[in-house]
Amino acid sequence: MASGLAASSRQSVEAGFTTARLMEYSEHCLERAAQASEQPQKSQLAERLLRDRALHRRWEHAHSVLMHAVAAPADPAARAMELRRVTFLTLHRKAPFEYLRDRHVTGAARRQLIRALFGPQDYAQCLVREHVAFLSSAGSFICADSLCGAVLGDAAFCEALAHYESAYSEYYRAYGDSLLAQHSGETGAEQSLLPYLRYQLKVIREHMLSGNPQRSDFATLQALYPATGDTHVLPIIPQP
Repeated sequence: MASGLAASSRQSVEAGFTTARLMEYSEHCLERAAQASEQPQKSQLAERLLRDRALHRRWEHAHSVLMHAVAAPADPAARAMELRRVTFLTLHRKAPFEYLRDRHVTGAARRQLIRALFGPQDYAQCLVREHVAFLSSAGSFICADSLCGAVLGDAAFCEALAHYESAYSEYYRAYGDSLLAQHSGETGAEQSLLPYLRYQLKVIREHMLSGNPQRSDFATLQALYPATGDTHVLPIIPQP
């Protein structure tokens, strides 16, 4: 049943690369993700987006803006380029809350990190906003990744994207840890390498966006992370 739905959605998109058809495929993609028991984290996220009506409406609006930008160009190559851009945009946008969640940042440390990342905004409102942005961006990333693979047939990009997601997650972990280290009066070992890591990720993105993912040197990038020290040790900040 799921495979038939996927094929039907793909044919619908291929019949005319319109915003409506991209949205139809995306809705089906979320439904499939919600049923993917082998990926519980992704399944729970998709299920929440589908179950919470207010949250789903917000995602639907934000995602339709992204899909409209993908459908707008007349040239197929330009559409593919825009879709790749959407994958990076949504992957990056979900990173801050993923860091807070995966690193179990709470209390004073979380307040200090929110201030460092977003400035002197209202803490509670900022945290709620970032959680909603995470859910919406993560949902759109699931759909965009699927569109690249299942509809455009861009398997090489999807393979490189999985490596990029892992590399960017490690970069953001080092970045977040360095911010917390600064606030605790320490100098993180990873801080001096962050500009170079950012540059390497930028080069990889350019290769992937241009349709040359095979030029992405993830091995060299991955080898740099041990030099940043143990980024798995979160600085301890006393609770207020």
